[in-house]
Amino acid sequence: MDETSLLIERLSREAKPVRRLPTLPLRLVVWLALSIALILGVSVFHGIRPDLLAMAGDPLWLLQQGLTLGTALTAALCAQSLGIPGNGRWPWRLWLCMLAGWTLAIQIDLSGMAGPPEAMASDWELFCPYCFPIIAIGSSLGLYADIRRAAPLAPLRTMVTLAIASTAMGIFGERLIHDDLDAPLLLLIQILTILAAAAVMAPLGRALFRWRNGRIPRNLQGE
Repeated sequence: MDETSLLIERLSREAKPVRRLPTLPLRLVVWLALSIALILGVSVFHGIRPDLLAMAGDPLWLLQQGLTLGTALTAALCAQSLGIPGNGRWPWRLWLCMLAGWTLAIQIDLSGMAGPPEAMASDWELFCPYCFPIIAIGSSLGLYADIRRAAPLAPLRTMVTLAIASTAMGIFGERLIHDDLDAPLLLLIQILTILAAAAVMAPLGRALFRWRNGRIPRNLQGE
């Protein structure tokens, strides 16, 4: 008897009824609400940037914020979809839209630079040491708790997309709070740093996203 037959026999003998997961849009909205609550909580103690109303009229800033939030939501949707058999492919098409938007934003940012990058980088602070980790870690824990309810079919990709989603949400939140994180190309450097960190963290997915009950045949796992 092969491993698949053993698994079927064991499930028929031991499996218990499980609750159906909420729909993907509902799960995404719940995570977004949690993340917004974290941002509001941090802003209560730190305050919001004094020029927020003025920045709301800056098309480039709005484009960057929209793309940052869109990146967070796209990555979160991918992470949630990877735990549902048959749903792990279609959300990746959204990345094409994000890529096109980021290309436009970077081009606009480059065209607006008034001096050499070396001269403009002296006062850069890559991330806020307080707001960014609180928002990023909090949103990552919320997304992790949601994803753990599904099947860990692709732990490596799930870990990468979870890291991108939570850190992008951290950037989105801290830019609402701080007015010193708008240096030209700083957002691009932040995104590249996040992508590199997510790639390094990918192996953690095998430890964090594991099958809860027993050993699952390798041919039923995505990674």
